[in-house]
Amino acid sequence: MKLMYLLQIIFRCTLLALAVYHGAKREARFMKSALLVFAMTFLPALIHVILRVEIDSFSILIYLVILFMTLYLGGSLGYYDRFSWWDRITHFLSGAAFVGFGIATIRAGSDITKILVILFGFNFSITLHVFWEVLEYVSDCVLHGNAQRWQKFHINKNHVSNIHLSEKAIQPAGLVDTMNDFNCCIVGAVLASAVWWFFL
Repeated sequence: MKLMYLLQIIFRCTLLALAVYHGAKREARFMKSALLVFAMTFLPALIHVILRVEIDSFSILIYLVILFMTLYLGGSLGYYDRFSWWDRITHFLSGAAFVGFGIATIRAGSDITKILVILFGFNFSITLHVFWEVLEYVSDCVLHGNAQRWQKFHINKNHVSNIHLSEKAIQPAGLVDTMNDFNCCIVGAVLASAVWWFFL
């Protein structure tokens, strides 16, 4: 537990250093991203204080990695467009991490069988991903973005991105992207559930 606390302090200090660095270079977008990740690191502690739910250290660690990979590296530095596999890795990890969040939620103040705890954790993770994909869709519709990779060509601040659609694709890129996200999430959630079976 002390190691986790130390890692969180190091992680937050690194984010603040990145925010100062980008602020000095007048890179507002990167600075805001680092500060957003910094603020989101307090979510597990907030959940613990408000809901009395204590999330395990390993799930919190994966959560911190996901934050950095998605919001800073993926969103701000363009890793989603640079590496076609980046999105899949983040969904796989989040599928695994949020099983732990679900298990912590249902175990708080309840005495139920292990199989139901695992099933709830698994379903909790999948449900969060469903909501995430819906939010991506709404964001694309309202803000004309390309989070679900439905546009063959999409101009962002760095370059034109078309790496997510093969010329031989049978299905639209948006559908392929969404289904890949779901599949990676399910694989991560299944593996995490199997690991949790031995720890509960």
